[in-house]
Amino acid sequence: MVRPGDQPTLLTLGVEEEFLLVDPETLQPAGSGVAVSRVRHGGDEGEVHPELAPAQIEAASSVCRDLHELRRTLIQLRMELATAAAEHGWRLAAIGAAPTGQPGPPPVTDTPRYRRIYAEYGPIVEEQGVCGCHVHVGTPDLESSLRASNWLRPWLPALLLVTTNSPFYRGVDTGYASWRFALWSRLPTARPAPHVTSVAHYRGILDCLLASGMVIDPGMLYWYARPSAHVPTLEVRVADAAATVDEAVLLAGLTRASVTAALAPDDRLRGPENVDDQMLWAACWRAARDGLEGDALDATTGRLIPAWQLLTGLVEHLRPVLEDNGDLELVTQLLQTLRARGSAASRQRSVYGRRFDIRDVVDHAVTETCRTRASRP
Repeated sequence: MVRPGDQPTLLTLGVEEEFLLVDPETLQPAGSGVAVSRVRHGGDEGEVHPELAPAQIEAASSVCRDLHELRRTLIQLRMELATAAAEHGWRLAAIGAAPTGQPGPPPVTDTPRYRRIYAEYGPIVEEQGVCGCHVHVGTPDLESSLRASNWLRPWLPALLLVTTNSPFYRGVDTGYASWRFALWSRLPTARPAPHVTSVAHYRGILDCLLASGMVIDPGMLYWYARPSAHVPTLEVRVADAAATVDEAVLLAGLTRASVTAALAPDDRLRGPENVDDQMLWAACWRAARDGLEGDALDATTGRLIPAWQLLTGLVEHLRPVLEDNGDLELVTQLLQTLRARGSAASRQRSVYGRRFDIRDVVDHAVTETCRTRASRP
């Protein structure tokens, strides 16, 4: 890692957050992401964009080097979107899947690309009004992104655990901490990335997927970690939409530290060179089903362990990098808060258990979306 007297070179990072717009009376998905997106086309804090489903909106932060800067940016973007949504008569919810109602197409947001996606993939698109939190970490080149993606593979379930935020769907508890995971997995490439041996190998896979029609463009490569199609980053997209800004920042800090570790020359930070694809897929599924309050599958051993042990194992492995990045104190604080309060999925279930009214879950999600101070238990 960093030698005495050296200053670490921090990798840049940014976060894309997807949200649902909901009707304040019915608390069901409603509204127009296109209308809300007009609040901002660019600026120092970032940009906003409509998504596939009309009731979705995405905020993309500016490029940041510091987690505190990122946190301020995400708060600003959430506040602006919530205000813009309210001006149109809607509310903003950071949640992985709509607890009630039908957010997904038809219709799709009226752009040529989204119309083509619906025409090509039909019914499997119809429930894709799901929301994720995507972390971009700047990398020097494509080869570096692929190396980092390989390193991240066994840790993807741990990153998913940070934001499991979609236990309810169509008014019932699905039994999953992340039902978004189940819905999103219907798309052909929504899987862990394969272990890629070279840039040529990656390009060969992408060419094959394009030729087969499984994807219509590189942006439809929905691997849980992928080289971005439009900016020089590795994009990690395994997580549900973060219920709070603090959980998004925790995810971003761990993701950047993971990419930094992958690109470091330090042998102590190396992980397994490869893990079995089916075992990794099983580990991701188990993380989505049980969340932080259950058991997780360690993809490197095939053994079930407490989910918190898998997540804290990642943090301990990354401790030297987090310290070098200046992120250890904040990440530790945010992790402690998450453990004290429980996952977003468990918090939603607690709210639902008071009156067994699904509207309370949506109202809770709306409230957490614009929480601006570190939450306490």
